[in-house]
Amino acid sequence: MPVIVQGNCEGCCPCIERDANNCPLRAPYEFELGLIDFDKMYKGMEQFCNDYCKENKIEEEPIAVLMVYETPDNNCSERSSLQKLFNSHGIECKELDYPINKLDEIKKESFDF
Repeated sequence: MPVIVQGNCEGCCPCIERDANNCPLRAPYEFELGLIDFDKMYKGMEQFCNDYCKENKIEEEPIAVLMVYETPDNNCSERSSLQKLFNSHGIECKELDYPINKLDEIKKESFDF
C-alpha cells in the first residue's frame, strides 16, 4: 500500500531561513516519530484500508494519504520527516501529484528512496 503525503508553518516556525537541516522543531518531532511502533501503526493503517475496501466492494488497491498542515515548498515541514519515516521502513511515501492520477499512472512513476 503506497502512502502519500498531502498538505504552512506561517508564524510559528522559529527558523529564519527555514533550513530543514537546522530546524529546532524538526529534531524533537523526528525523535517522537521514532518512538512509534511503526510496524504496528502501518499494519493498523493497512487493515483499516483493506476493511474499508472490502465493506464498500472496492477492488482497487487502497492508497493511504497523510494530510499535514505545511505546504510542499516549506523545507521545515513535518511532511519530509513523515516521508523519511515511511521510506526508511521500505514504504513508498511521496508528494501527492495534482491532478490526482489513477492508480495505474501512480504505479508507473519512478520513485527513489
